Amino acid sequence: MAEVTVFVDDAVLGRLPRVCVKDGVRTTDRLTFSQDVSGPTGLGVSWLLVLAGPLGWLGLFVISAMRNGGGGRLTVTLPFGEPAYHRLTLTKRARRQAYLVLAGAAIAAVLALLLRTTDGRLLAIGLAVVAIGALIKGTVESVRLNRLFVRLSLDASHRWVTLSGVHPNFVDSVQHDGHDSHISSSV
Repeated sequence: MAEVTVFVDDAVLGRLPRVCVKDGVRTTDRLTFSQDVSGPTGLGVSWLLVLAGPLGWLGLFVISAMRNGGGGRLTVTLPFGEPAYHRLTLTKRARRQAYLVLAGAAIAAVLALLLRTTDGRLLAIGLAVVAIGALIKGTVESVRLNRLFVRLSLDASHRWVTLSGVHPNFVDSVQHDGHDSHISSSV
């Protein structure tokens, strides 16, 4: 996959070549992506308050409630073909189903253990195996989903946005259509 840097206005308004960002084929379809680009917003060493017990937990809650969210959300409209959108929705659905199976199997395993019988324990072991399989499936689908999204990052001036994980044909099209851009390719 490659990356390309374009003007924020072009990305926000959807003024990009009509080439799917994921498949590299001509398309008239568009999809709106929204991503937080405010940078790291972690609590840093404040998480050590967890070790202080209930008073530390209260302090951590107060600190997290009072910090500024940054409001760094970027929404862009990108050319996105129907086959790529279909893969995206199928992957989202498969991930959601895997995590629902995981939750259901885990709850059922706990309930089976409450029976305190040999059959209940065997059932709990079987359900735990199902839960582990669902966890693996959910993790695989999450990785796939991450590959299907386009990652956005703003430069310091907030005038340029870098689109990462795009098809090389889209990069070529941006370059040849005369859009002001910086092109770079990464493996």
